[in-house]
Amino acid sequence: MTERLAESPTDAEPVPTPVLPPPRRSHRRFIALAAAIVLFDQITKVILRETLALGEREWLAEFFAFSHIANDGGAFGFFGGQNTVLAVSAVVAIAVVAIYYFFPPMDHWLVRSGLALILGGAVGNLLDRLYQGHVTDFIDFIHFPAFNVADAAINVGVAAIVIALLFSDLLKRNPRSP
Repeated sequence: MTERLAESPTDAEPVPTPVLPPPRRSHRRFIALAAAIVLFDQITKVILRETLALGEREWLAEFFAFSHIANDGGAFGFFGGQNTVLAVSAVVAIAVVAIYYFFPPMDHWLVRSGLALILGGAVGNLLDRLYQGHVTDFIDFIHFPAFNVADAAINVGVAAIVIALLFSDLLKRNPRSP
């Protein structure tokens, strides 16, 4: 009876490296952050509308006040009186955020967080436009246009995405960090 000799390692076919599927992304954090922004934005606006009359200002420091402002325009009051156009623009922005979220060219937690902030801010201001006919602005710094929580979330979200894109090479090394 003849024994078969084991093949040498050089004769064996290379073992393919297993390709692991990307980790399944949980949408809960994204939705929770966006919902938290909408909720916080709407609660602060309701409190303001019940506390200050339209046009009233409460100074908290020499450079900062809460002011009840009805903004029927866009950012910094541009496009005043264009509530319908701005509401449609908000719906388009929400759709773009959703598309970018589900088909990201860069899948990183900082980008997803930025998108959630933008989504929450867009929904918060859209709700104002639909139910109030204008956006309620109230955070008022001297020499700067008044804004609200939704506006701040949108700006922070855009900044987070810009930072992620500017430093994408560094972020690609550890895309799943918290």
